[in-house]
Amino acid sequence: MTDLQPSPTDKPIYQQIAEDLADRIRAGGFAVGDRLPSERDLADQLGISRMTVRQAFKSLTDAGLIESRIGRGCFVARPKVDQRLQRLTGFSEDMARLGRRAASVILRQAVVPAEGEAREALGVAEGAPLVLLERVRLADAVPMAFEVTWLNGALVPGILDRNDFRTASLYEVLRHDYGLVPWQAEQTVEADLPDAMTAGALDIPRSSPVLVFTRRTADADGHVIEFVRSAYRGDRYKMRARLSPPDSTDL
Repeated sequence: MTDLQPSPTDKPIYQQIAEDLADRIRAGGFAVGDRLPSERDLADQLGISRMTVRQAFKSLTDAGLIESRIGRGCFVARPKVDQRLQRLTGFSEDMARLGRRAASVILRQAVVPAEGEAREALGVAEGAPLVLLERVRLADAVPMAFEVTWLNGALVPGILDRNDFRTASLYEVLRHDYGLVPWQAEQTVEADLPDAMTAGALDIPRSSPVLVFTRRTADADGHVIEFVRSAYRGDRYKMRARLSPPDSTDL
């Protein structure tokens, strides 16, 4: 790192340091899991203040390139999960596509009476049985999302008794055990700050933004199968969409 030196430009020094380190990370100079030099060591080497180094590290953390571990320093983070919005897939399928190992921590699973937003989304009567599944979704043992799923209980009898959703894919179970094929979905995405429960589940501070996905999934006949609300870590996720030009009738 001896050639990492600020240059006389209009950019703030912390930004120059952050960009140089980012270039090295992307070029493979630092591998995933490598520890960066400490604030003190880097400040002494470059003849700058520790506050300037801290600003550079914060910029890299906000960009998802590094992560801070209390008492241990800053380490190169795994690349963000690339969420493709064109395809209707579940978390387990997304992680398999990326070569990541998916797992879940079950916070709650139960049959509950339908009410509120979930009842309306699933189109069932007040008090009808819904299957509730609250999970922390993990990729390679790292918390990625806090997910709350409601299913129409009449369509999936015994689903909680027959399956271990710490490792099982919900969409695979729906397809193979119940003949319910997720075919189409309405989904909204918005940025938000996590509440206390979500922040605790994801092991992030409440000041760290999350991407909140709300999805209503139906089969090919339009029958609603699932209503799910998920909060994904903003430092671990990015979204990708393919856009096409409008039809002439839309111009």
